[in-house]
Amino acid sequence: MSSLGIAYVVLNQAAGAIGYLEKGVQIAQFTGDLYLQGINLSYLAEAHYRLHDFGKTVQAGCLAMYLLEQIASTSWRQSAGLLTVLRGKVGDEAFQALLVQQRSTIIPVIGVDGYDHLPSLLEMYQGS
Repeated sequence: MSSLGIAYVVLNQAAGAIGYLEKGVQIAQFTGDLYLQGINLSYLAEAHYRLHDFGKTVQAGCLAMYLLEQIASTSWRQSAGLLTVLRGKVGDEAFQALLVQQRSTIIPVIGVDGYDHLPSLLEMYQGS
């Protein structure tokens, strides 16, 4: 599922990718594979970004960034980069509003501590 979704993103067919990537996230959650879950979320964020759905971009991007960083995968930087680009595009205030808007969908997955850690991950990415 996820490979097909990733292929759609790579081929600039974001709308076609979303269903496959969402299914890939569900399968990875079921199996407990945090890496695969994070990768699917990362590409899902990219697909939503290309469709200009910035709320869902923030949701998927933040979850991907956090989950991948927690398992010490350098792949977290892909989502951090996308979120940094989005923040530059919409501005700090609008980005913070999007983050707050997605809070209720992010916290059930990574908890309050995870949510509170997101800004420091973005700072760590920008500092490197």
